[in-house]
Amino acid sequence: MRLYWLLAALVLASLLTYLQHNALANLWYWYYPWFDTLMHFVGGLTVGVFGIALLKKKRALVFLGGMLAIAVGWELFELSINAQRELNFVFDTSLDLLMDALGMSSAYVLARFTIWHSA
Repeated sequence: MRLYWLLAALVLASLLTYLQHNALANLWYWYYPWFDTLMHFVGGLTVGVFGIALLKKKRALVFLGGMLAIAVGWELFELSINAQRELNFVFDTSLDLLMDALGMSSAYVLARFTIWHSA
């Protein structure tokens, strides 16, 4: 069953890469302000699915800690490369973290009712 989660993570990562490539080539982040929000949700979902594939059993605190570290690390990376494009950087960062958390939570809930249902 974990193989399916790894394959799902690969498919999601491929989708994320495709969207990112096209977004940069076609300036979607500037034409469609909501696109960054969508990308953070898909990114959170991708990381969450991959994290679930790595865990052999339900370990909520390990999952939560790892996902929080990745989400905050990504925001620090964006800050370090001056990727902030919003005037209200604090609001944008908060929204990004919320969407990351929603994507990761979606993966967690799905795992809770599938591979971790008896745990």
